[in-house]
This record gives sequence, structure tokens and C-alpha cells, in this order.
Amino acid sequence: MVTDNTKPIEIDEIDREILDLLQNDGKITINKIAEMVSAKLKQKPKSATAIRARVQKLEETLIKKYVALIDCRHLGYREMVMASLRINSQEPIEEVKTKIEKMEKIKYGYVVTGEYPLFIMAKCLDHEDSMRLIDQLRNLPGVEEVKTQIVLDRIKEDTTIIIPE
Repeated sequence: MVTDNTKPIEIDEIDREILDLLQNDGKITINKIAEMVSAKLKQKPKSATAIRARVQKLEETLIKKYVALIDCRHLGYREMVMASLRINSQEPIEEVKTKIEKMEKIKYGYVVTGEYPLFIMAKCLDHEDSMRLIDQLRNLPGVEEVKTQIVLDRIKEDTTIIIPE
């Protein structure tokens, strides 16, 4: 559970529909959003101007950025490494987190519960690349132990989130 003080933002059903559409197609036009939102909610057509204003407000509050999802396998990335790190009790976890944030190969990093409070995921070109990353992690000051797993098969990778009502 993320324990920050971020306050949920109140959104209505129109905003929810806009977010759902944008999550599935970041290049969708404002006119298409207006058309689809009106049809889905069975309401009178929304103007492109009204939808644009809503999208701009969402961009200021909820939407972090628009991205292209790239199938990294076609670029030669063959391994995904997941690792849990146990931190030496004398080393501040913040220093280890800062070092991990600077490692380009690591794409996801989390503070988690348990004996291994840091969890990372990285995409590597091959087994040798994975081993270099694991060695880097093991050699970070403050890292006492690294437990690794290599992904054998992708079952599901979904970047969308369910927009709560």
C-alpha cells in the first residue's frame, strides 16, 4: 500500500470515459473523444471545446505524460530481471534508493514490505547483460543481498488502470 498523502481527485463519468479512451489511444483526436464520450454515455454531443478543456484539466492533475509503448523484444531485449534487495541496517535506505533511481536499465523500483524492502524490474539484452546488472546491484553500498528472478514468459503486461467510480 502506498502511504503518501496524495488526495484522490474527484472526476465525473465524462472524465472517466476520457481517461479510458486516452489510456487505450494517446493519439486519439479531441473530436473523436467528444463523439465517443457522447455515444457511450448516451448524451447530447459534447463540443470539442468542452472536451479539450477537460483534457487540459486532466493533464494538469492526473495525466503524467503520453508515451509510445514499445515492444522491446524487437529491439533485442531478451530478458526481464526482477530483484529483491536486502539492505544493510547501517546504510540509510534513501541512499540506496537514490542510486537505483539513477540506474537507466532499471525501469521499475518499489519500496515493499518484508525482509527485502526494495524491489526492482529491468529489461536486459541477454543473459550477460542481466548478470552485469545483478553485479551492479550486489556492489551497491548498503545492499546486503540480492534475490533475482528472470522472467521466462510474459502472461500479461497491461499499463492501463481501472478508473474507479
